[in-house]
Order: sequence, then C-alpha cells, then structure tokens
Amino acid sequence: MQDAAASAINLWLETPQAEEVEVEKAKSWGVFLPIGLPGRFTAECDARQLTKVQGMAQAVTVWLNAYPSPDARLTEQPVQRILGGNQKGGVGKTFLSSGVAQACAEAGKRVLLIDYDPQGHLSSRLQIDGLPPGGESLLTHMKGKAERHIARSLVSLPHERFGGRLHVLPADVDAFLMDAELAVMQIGRDRALVNALAPIEADYDVIILDGPPNLGLAMDLGIHYVQRRPGELIERSGILIPVWTDKSSFNAYNLLNSQIQAVEKRTGVVVDQLGFVVNAYDSRKGTVTRSFYDAWNDLTTPGTLATLKDSIEGREASDYEIPLLEYAPDCEQSMVLRTLAKELTA
Repeated sequence: MQDAAASAINLWLETPQAEEVEVEKAKSWGVFLPIGLPGRFTAECDARQLTKVQGMAQAVTVWLNAYPSPDARLTEQPVQRILGGNQKGGVGKTFLSSGVAQACAEAGKRVLLIDYDPQGHLSSRLQIDGLPPGGESLLTHMKGKAERHIARSLVSLPHERFGGRLHVLPADVDAFLMDAELAVMQIGRDRALVNALAPIEADYDVIILDGPPNLGLAMDLGIHYVQRRPGELIERSGILIPVWTDKSSFNAYNLLNSQIQAVEKRTGVVVDQLGFVVNAYDSRKGTVTRSFYDAWNDLTTPGTLATLKDSIEGREASDYEIPLLEYAPDCEQSMVLRTLAKELTA
C-alpha cells in the first residue's frame, strides 16, 4: 500500500491536468510516505487550489488508470471456502449460508453447500430428506472409513435458476456424534475435513459450510478448513459471521473470536474473518436495537458487509421449504444476498 500510494502521488505530480474526482462520501485512511513526499504533495495541492483529499483521490485515480487490474488472477487460486459461523443459535447462519450459495450459483458459480449443522435445518429447508442412495455421511469420510466417493453423497438442487450448479451435502444424524467420534482420533484430526472434501474441491468455485451452533470440535475443524492457503488472496476464504443487534451477539462473537485465535495458535494457520452480516434488523424495535446496529457498523476489523432486514419473504421461504431466490427473487433480502455474494467472490 505504501509503495502504491507513493507511486500514485509521483504520477499525479507529473499529471498537471488530472480530472476532478467525486469525494463527497470518501472515508479517511492513512499510509506512510517517503521523506519529503508529503511536503511536495501538500505544496502541489496548494498550487492547484485543491484539498488534500481531492489531491489524493486524483492521484489514486490516475494510478489506477495507468495500472488497471488484470482480467485474470496473477496466480491460480484454490477453491474459495466460506464458513457461516457464530456460536449463537438462531442468529441466521443457515439462512445466510444458503442465501449466499444460491446467489453465487445464480450468478454462474459452481457451488457446494454443506449442511455442517447436525440439526439438519439447511437440508430440510431445501426439501432434502437425507443422503441419496449410495451416499455416505460427511463424518464417515472425515474418519477415513468411507467406501464410496464423496460425490455420491451430493444432491443437486433442481431449480432452473441455479442451472444444476448448486449441490448440497446433506446432514446426517451421525453428525450429532461428530465431536465425540473425532475426539478419539490421534492422527490427522485437524485435517479431517480438509481430507474429506479434497476429492471434490476441483469441481467447484465456492464451497460454503453452514456451521454448527456451538464452539465444539466440529467448529474447530470448520475454522481450520477455511484457513488462508498458500498463495491465496487475503479475505478470499474465511468466516462470514451473522449477528443480531443485541448484546448476546456481541458476547457470542467474542467467544467465536477467541476460538479462531486458539485454532490459529494451535495449528499455525491464518484464518480471515470476512465480516459481519446484520440479520433480521428492524429499526422500529427501539433505540437499543439501533444503538447495537450502529455498534456493529462502527467495527472495522472485521467490518459489517451487509444488513438483512426482517422480512416476511425470508420467513415464508423457510416455512415453505423453498430457496429464497426461487420463492421471492425480487425481494429486498434476495437483492442484498446477490450484492453480498458478488462482493465475496469478486
């Protein structure tokens, strides 16, 4: 960032006719610059009768025009992995994970959606009764005892909107035993989920896990799975955190953050927190609700990516067990999920 900012200012100094840039909603940011460059920049802004905000905006714009982003990634990226996680039950992990997966598939991405919650709410809300014939549970594959390829455990959603690109790995009742079963593994436990999903990763652009409502061993492995892999871009994979505008969500996030840090320390990995999504927000619930909403938006590490307002369409889609983007494709929640999915997969 420092090198880019210095390069931008030097290029701007050589561009006396730089065009004015809209800065009305610009946010402040800071960066160190080489000795002498801040003074030259300030003097040139004075000479051009510009504010330093306008001058910097012009410098960044000139630099971006001179060095446009390449059409393709400079390095090949691994499959993108997103965990919808928060230990607070009922906060919207399933709704968010499913909605983002639907939006990604609708946009042309090949998506694997994993029901990683033993309660199986994701599977039931998509009218998936269980594993298909010949399929074996995710836990069976994690323990290394599966006899068939994990692809035989997947279900493709039939809706034309998703073009056959959205596949689901349903939950199985043995997921309730996951923590107990994996606790006795002596070798390879941290990579159990990585190893189980490795045979099908190349078939997808995005893999999304609907996380469990607790901070047990299964969540540890989910956190480990979405680690930033060698050569992967920052904040490409990681944890997407649904929250409510109440105190308990802040407490739940503090516990989740502690668990993420513990996994990083124990295994030596780096796990990116992609951001918060405020769910079921209704400003009419009073000043306390609005104050907590402001508090989430004031956080910057991670930041708040989107707000899903309380909506009858979302509740009805869940009750009728129909994917939201199929049930109400033009509702506000669907639009927000599409924007969020686009930002996450850009």
